[in-house]
Amino acid sequence: MSALGLLLRSCVFQYRALFSWATPPRYLVYKVLGPVSQVLFFVQLGIFATGRASAVYYALGNALQLAALNGIYGVVMTLGAERQFGTLPLLLGSPANRLLTFLGRAAVHVLDGVVGVALGLGAAMVVYHIDLRGANLPLFAGCVLLISASTAGLGLFFASFSLVARDVLMLSNIVYTLLLVVCGVNFPVGRLPAWAQVVSYALPLTRGVSAARLAASGATLAQVLPLLLGEAAVGLVYVGLGYAVFRGMELLSRRGGLQDAV
Repeated sequence: MSALGLLLRSCVFQYRALFSWATPPRYLVYKVLGPVSQVLFFVQLGIFATGRASAVYYALGNALQLAALNGIYGVVMTLGAERQFGTLPLLLGSPANRLLTFLGRAAVHVLDGVVGVALGLGAAMVVYHIDLRGANLPLFAGCVLLISASTAGLGLFFASFSLVARDVLMLSNIVYTLLLVVCGVNFPVGRLPAWAQVVSYALPLTRGVSAARLAASGATLAQVLPLLLGEAAVGLVYVGLGYAVFRGMELLSRRGGLQDAV
């Protein structure tokens, strides 16, 4: 079987294993009701604070931030579960290409993140009658895909520590909340203190959200290309850092005999 075929099969098995605990109702609550409720809550809060005309601003920001649910939690849980369920020694002992193994832990969550954004934004459009007929839809879709990929890069970075750490999920909670606060989801980054703006632009999502908002208002690719290139660069940096940490933690876990620890 080709490397691509193995990657696709691996993605399917990973996703099924991640939700092996879930009955259909539980899956719908976790993947649909929870994220949609988050979007509607912040849109309603934004309307209360700044008026009905701002609904599209909050709907776009919070729907796009849902990509981080998969990019952060999904990726961290996928790699962390290898250690929790005792399959990490098999993973580290296999002759599989390490880079493909590493990237394969995020691939399915990138696509699932796009679906999550579509559900959240679709619900907001129905409830609040948001009109995006003037949007550059192909460009907007590209922005969503890029955001999902870049947040997955950040997730891979933190997931790598799960090879030796007992609980990376708590750190994931902090990172997910940080993205919600500093990445321009509910208010412009320019309103943040100077140090927080530095943090904001060092994270995925910030430039992607700005580009997607411009695309939703009908902007062209040339107008948002610098933002997209910046978002892609940040995502690639985290992927590179994550892979370096992954290999380093792999060596550390072998030496320390931590592969089976829970």
